[in-house]
Amino acid sequence: MARKNIFSSTLRNAMNDHEADPSDDTGFDPPELGESQTETSASGDQDDLTPRKRSNPNIKIFQRSFQEQMLRSLQDVDPTRIDSSRFKDRLDVREDLEALKESIKENGQQVPVLLRKVAGDRYEVVYGRRRILACRQLGLDVRAMVVEISDEDALIAQGLENAARLETSYIEKAIFVTQVTEAGYSSDTIHKALGIDKTQASKMRGVVRDIPRDVIMAVGAAHGAGRRPWEALRKILSGDDAPGQARLLKMIDPDLPSPERLKALLAALRRERLSEAPSPTQQTRIGRDGYKMGRTPRSLTVKADRKAPPAFLEYLERNLERIYEDWHENKGQDIDK
Repeated sequence: MARKNIFSSTLRNAMNDHEADPSDDTGFDPPELGESQTETSASGDQDDLTPRKRSNPNIKIFQRSFQEQMLRSLQDVDPTRIDSSRFKDRLDVREDLEALKESIKENGQQVPVLLRKVAGDRYEVVYGRRRILACRQLGLDVRAMVVEISDEDALIAQGLENAARLETSYIEKAIFVTQVTEAGYSSDTIHKALGIDKTQASKMRGVVRDIPRDVIMAVGAAHGAGRRPWEALRKILSGDDAPGQARLLKMIDPDLPSPERLKALLAALRRERLSEAPSPTQQTRIGRDGYKMGRTPRSLTVKADRKAPPAFLEYLERNLERIYEDWHENKGQDIDK
């Protein structure tokens, strides 16, 4: 049976108490439950409740609330009755799933998930999607805490628990922030859930907007890569000369680990830009009146020095369309003959 509003009110009260006490530190105490079981991603990031230092002070408050309520309200739930959350915090929940399944088979599910009751006999996951998927594939019930909680508090709990338990990659956080923003949540809610301010959130949304989603998925989570490579990729792809999506996908090596895919893609794009950089302008004098023509593979400029009469430039401007039409009609021919 779901515990009505207890988890939500405890979380809110704890966070309000913390806001009134700015002297609180940003770490949090080790959990008493689930210490022996880890969910490790392919990059080696632990997916348990191992204590870590985080910039978001609400994590400590959340973790205490989590422990308090978990001890009061645990039950076994059929995983086929659990629906996914609309906000995805991982690019691929199947990443290194076999290792998690082996851990659950040997030791049981040590770390409960958080669910909330929805219509009928259905539940919605707040967090713990990988554990639910592992139990579903093993044919086991899911050990869960079931609560009644608002949409906003569910989002805050999901963000805080992931920050405490996961080493979520930069791009996964960026996608999460984008989803939450598009759903209409405020910057204050994003800050409470992830400790991300307005400026950071705006940059994250820009990365997700300007890098094609298929390219992000092909690169993967790139754990450990951080913010700068993704922002560098965004900058390159925002240029007028950026390659199209099909070409980008061909440049990604699926045999490399995800962080190396991102690194190799950036290197390839930078080499390509260098090879296509225009050669130095070659200056050629025109006539005797102080005009010079500059030529590169992709441009043609005509410049006049201070003593040159402007009439020639005006003549070129008036007749440029006619010159182009003459060239267009006589391609491959010498139009001066």
